[in-house]
Amino acid sequence: MSKILGRGLFVGFLFTVILSYVPARAESPFCSDPDCKATHQTFKQLCDYIAANRSSGPFIVSQGKTITAIFITGYYMRTLVAGYEILGERRYLDTAIAFGDTLLKQQMTNGYWATGYGTVYLADTGSAVGLFIVLHKHVDRERQRQYLDAVQRYVKSIPKDGMILSNGALGDGWEHAEDGKLSGPDRTEYTISSALTGGEVYTWMYHMTKDDRYRQVAYNALRWVLSTMRKDGVIPYVSPSEGASLEKQGDPTNDFHLWDELPYLSSAYLGEGLLSFDLHCDQAEWKADLRREIKPHIEWLLRTQNANGSWGIQNHRAKSKCSAVFDPTRSPGIANLLIWYYEQVDKDPRIVSAVRKFDRFLLNREEAKAFGLLNVGAPPIPGCEAWDAVTSLSGYALSDILVPGISSKW
Repeated sequence: MSKILGRGLFVGFLFTVILSYVPARAESPFCSDPDCKATHQTFKQLCDYIAANRSSGPFIVSQGKTITAIFITGYYMRTLVAGYEILGERRYLDTAIAFGDTLLKQQMTNGYWATGYGTVYLADTGSAVGLFIVLHKHVDRERQRQYLDAVQRYVKSIPKDGMILSNGALGDGWEHAEDGKLSGPDRTEYTISSALTGGEVYTWMYHMTKDDRYRQVAYNALRWVLSTMRKDGVIPYVSPSEGASLEKQGDPTNDFHLWDELPYLSSAYLGEGLLSFDLHCDQAEWKADLRREIKPHIEWLLRTQNANGSWGIQNHRAKSKCSAVFDPTRSPGIANLLIWYYEQVDKDPRIVSAVRKFDRFLLNREEAKAFGLLNVGAPPIPGCEAWDAVTSLSGYALSDILVPGISSKW
C-alpha cells in the first residue's frame, strides 16, 4: 500500500470516528420520530439493500440491450457515501469507490460519458459525476487527481461543442453515442442539464480551481432556470426536443409538457444545483439574488404537498406506465432543497413540518412500497427504471433528513 493511499485511509478513519461521536438524531429537527431512531433504521436498511443488490447499479433493458443508467447508479453510490459518513460502514464507501473507478474507465476520449440509453445526456452525466464530488474527500490523492482531471475534461468539452447557450442555459446532449462517437446533437435549452451539470458540476469545478469562469457558467445557468418560473412559483420543464418549448406556449400539448407533466422533477433537480451553488460559490451578491428568486417556488412546494407527505401524482395523460410515474419518483430531492432553505435562508417552521411529513411517508412501509422503493418490496415495472430512480433518490433525501446538508458537504 502506498503512503498516499495509507494517508487517505487514515483520514477516512478519523472522519468516521469523529462522526461516531455526533449522532444524527442530535442534530436534525427533520425526523418524524423524536429521536430519529426509525429514520436511522430505515436509512440503514436502504443502504444495506444498495450494497447487496445495486453495487454495480441497476441493469435495465433498453433497445434490446442490457445497460446501466449512470444517473441512477450515481445517486445509489452517493447514498452509500452518506451512509458511510452517518453509519460508519466501510463497505458502503468501498462499494462507492469501486463504482467510481468504473466510471473513470467509462469516460470517452471526447470527455463525455455514455448515459446508458445509447445517448449522451448532460443532465444524467451531472448526476453521475456528483459521485466524484462527494467521494473526493474520502479517497487517496491519485484518485482525487483522476476525479478532477475527468470532470475538467468533461466541462471543457461542453462549451467547445456549443452546449452552452447565449442565455446561460445548457443544451441537452447527443441522441446517439456508439463506440465513442457522438451524433444528433441537441443544443436546445434544457432545464435539468442546466441545473445539474450547469449549477452543480461547474460550481464544483470553481470550488476546486477557483477559476471564476466556472462559477460564471453555474450562475448563468441557474439564473436562466429561475427566469423561466411562473408567478405562482412553478418551474417549467423546458425541453424543446421533447415538445416542451417556451417559444410555443399556447399550444395545449406543448403547455402540458412544459408546465404540468414534470413540475416536481424540475424542482428537485433545480434544487440540487441551486443549493450546491449557494453553499460553495463564495459570492454573497449572487447568493442573495438566487435566494430571493427561489422564494415563490418554496411557497409553491409548501402549498402543494400531498396530504400523505409526498409530492406529485401519477400522470394518467402520460404515454406509458413508466413515464406516468416520472414526476413523483424524481421528487425526493425536494426534501434536500427545503432543508437547505431552512438551514441557510429562513427557519420557517412550515418547512420542518413538510419534511417531517415526507419522512413519515418514507417510514410507512406500505406508502413506501406504493411509492416504488425496492428495498421494501416494490414490484419492478418491466423495462422501466422509475423504481430504481426513486429508491436511489430517497436515500439521498434521507441522508439530509438525518444530517442536514450532508449530501452537499464537499
